Amino acid sequence: MNKENLDKYTEVWGDTVVLKELIYSCIIGVVISMLMFFIGRKIFTSMENIEKSLANGYALLVGVFGCIISGFICAKLFKPKRKVEESFEFEDIEHILEVAGISVEEERKYLANLDYEIIKEMEDLELYALLSLIPEDSKNYKPEYREKMKGDEK
Repeated sequence: MNKENLDKYTEVWGDTVVLKELIYSCIIGVVISMLMFFIGRKIFTSMENIEKSLANGYALLVGVFGCIISGFICAKLFKPKRKVEESFEFEDIEHILEVAGISVEEERKYLANLDYEIIKEMEDLELYALLSLIPEDSKNYKPEYREKMKGDEK
């Protein structure tokens, strides 16, 4: 990423954003939400069979609906800039487990006793680096886990 691209990003509440897009999103959100609120208030207060406090409550709900609409609009206008890449090697798994406060041996014991449904979900997510930790004497062991993990490293 070059210097010009770095200058347009700003960190806000622990997330990196394009400041110009954040400002546009805020403006769109405020305008649509308030517009919906005022339209809702006009409609509901003009109804004679609705009490004023109840009409204001309904108008507030219409304004909240405006927030949701503005969220969809901003999501379409300002696409995410992140690229998520998943690539785990065995060393990465050891570090991740260490950070999580669990040893590789403890993880092996847990994986050996997991239900089939959880193992199947891990297979679907292609978490072969974790699945390769399953001990050979376990009911969950499959030799292809280690083969697939080695294939991923190439």
